[in-house]
Formats: sequence, structure tokens, C-alpha cells
Amino acid sequence: MAEDRSAREAILARVRSAVAAFAGTPLAPPASARFAPRTAAGPEAEIDLLLEEVRKLSGRSRTVRGAEEFGAALAELVQAEGIRKAVFSGHPLYRRYDLAGELTRLGVEAVPPAGDRRKLAECDPGVTVADAALPETGTVLLRTTTGQPDLLSLLPRVHLALVTPDALLADLAHAFRLAKGDRHFALVSGSSRTADIEKVLTLGVHGPKSFCLWVCR
Repeated sequence: MAEDRSAREAILARVRSAVAAFAGTPLAPPASARFAPRTAAGPEAEIDLLLEEVRKLSGRSRTVRGAEEFGAALAELVQAEGIRKAVFSGHPLYRRYDLAGELTRLGVEAVPPAGDRRKLAECDPGVTVADAALPETGTVLLRTTTGQPDLLSLLPRVHLALVTPDALLADLAHAFRLAKGDRHFALVSGSSRTADIEKVLTLGVHGPKSFCLWVCR
């Protein structure tokens, strides 16, 4: 044991000696990789890239043009997911497509976004409007400062994110610049995923089990 302690003390002594040599001397910051800002392609190419990246993340994506196509897409989603309850905020985009009226016609109950958390968790889709979208990674930015509770994208079984073409950003730096000063915000890239159990990929262990993104033209 005495020999072990002596070896340990010898090692520590060398460490102290090495550290003392730099006492009071500021260390130069390590070299870090620098990436050039991404240059966005044309609007159509960026939309196609966003839709494809969402699909790669096991999400469902599509483009909807006008109220009629929006209503048809919503009817398909309601049938496919067995939707009975939905929650959404008062975003102006919903009025353009008459989201509340369409859900009523489809027999879907609208739950207030400021309601009990248990009731929000019982909703099938939580509908959000993305403040920004990053086509390169299939990611949407949700800012909680715009009157849209973050629980809408966390508690319901299905997350439906609506994106307008003017919300597309080239890269993450632009998203951080947009959300600068926010208390917090969420970056969503599909449903959560894990392969901890026998390396089998499982989606939606935390949060929604499925993610849908519609680009509203």
C-alpha cells in the first residue's frame, strides 16, 4: 500500500508541476471548426427539401393549397389517426383555413389550449404554427412568446405543425437570431426516438408518437 501511495503522490506532483508552469498565463482558446453560413436555394427547392427531411425522420409531410385542400388533408388525418379531440391556439392562420369549423364538421371536439394538462394530454392532435422552419434538418422553431403554449407540441399524441413559405430559414443561426431574447423556445425535429431496448427503434417514447408537417401555400 505504501508503494501505491508513493506512486500516486509522484503522479500528482508531476501534475502540480505542469499546472504551476502555466499559473497566471491565459491559455489560448482551442481551434474550432468554422462553417460557412448556408445559402438557401429557391423557395420551391427549400420546400421540397423540408418535406423530404421530415419524411426521413419518420414524419408525414405534405403541401396544402387553399382551404379546400386543407380540409381534405384534415379529413384524411382525422380518419387515419382516429382523432376525437384537438387543441390549438388562436393563430390567424387557423382562421384562413377555418380550422375550428372543419374540425366541427368532422365531429372533432376542440379543447381550449389553456385548459387542464390532463385534458390536453387526452387530445389526439396538438396543432401549432411554426415560427420558423429549417429545411436542411426538417426542424421547426416554436416560440412560446407568440401566444402558443409549448404544451401543444408536447402533450397530445399527434403533433401537427403548419408552416408557411415565409417561415423558411437557411440555417440554425437565423433561427437563434429570430428567437433572441425569448425566455425559451422549442426546436422540433419529428417525434422522439430511442433504440435503447435491443437496438429496436421506437418513436414517441417522450412526447407525441407521430409528427406531421404541412406547408400551407
